[in-house]
Amino acid sequence: MSHSLPCAVVTGAASGIGRAIAYALASRGINLVLADIDTAGLKQTGLHIIELAPSIRTLELTTNLADPAHISALCERSFDTFSRVDWLYNCAGMLVSGPSWELDDASWARVLDVNLWSAIRTARAFVPRMIQQGSGHIVNIASLAGLLVGPWLAPYTVSKHGMVALSETMHQEFTALGLPLKMSIVCPGPVNTGIFRNLPAEDANQQVAGANHYLRDMNTVGMTPDELARIVLAGVDADKLWIYPHADILKGALQQRMEILLAVE
Repeated sequence: MSHSLPCAVVTGAASGIGRAIAYALASRGINLVLADIDTAGLKQTGLHIIELAPSIRTLELTTNLADPAHISALCERSFDTFSRVDWLYNCAGMLVSGPSWELDDASWARVLDVNLWSAIRTARAFVPRMIQQGSGHIVNIASLAGLLVGPWLAPYTVSKHGMVALSETMHQEFTALGLPLKMSIVCPGPVNTGIFRNLPAEDANQQVAGANHYLRDMNTVGMTPDELARIVLAGVDADKLWIYPHADILKGALQQRMEILLAVE
């Protein structure tokens, strides 16, 4: 089968947003490299894609995004198999909750490795190859938490702020150097995925327990991953740098901050 079809690499493809984006790309006839640490979930994604789009080729790679060697291998296998990577979708994400000063190093490292360092490391691996091939588009799934701040989710918020800053910096560097690469930064609000489901129902800090309960409930009424995928692909098609699937929430939060600023004498 021909490798000349366009190819996308999707991290976090075993579930949630990554899986939905993989399905949406498959429906367009795009070859796919699917990466996730969850081997069983990855296999389910791949099997559904075979049913959805039997004409495309997929490569499923169990990938620990906290391991630089795994990310290097992901890049090499992607180019070796398909000869090109047109899109890199960084979709993997995780979180922990609690007062920022009480979370241990392992908790901070786990979230920062998956949410931020994986984007840094995929950039180091894929960008030189994309420059060499003469094109490429990186799509980083950040969050409204990358633009706004709330309590009890410090590692997640810090990681998403870092991902937004990294993405915007890379876009400016691509432009300054005249590189044929594109960047999109996606900042969704609530999406009905499993990211909040493992937050503990009980916590010694009642405010943290209440926030966990609120986040789990909010998640269940959030946008579906499939709906988000449609919005993301439409934004990428339009070469948008910023993609805001929940623009109303962002506008409301920014309006509150503007009122505070205007009240300062």
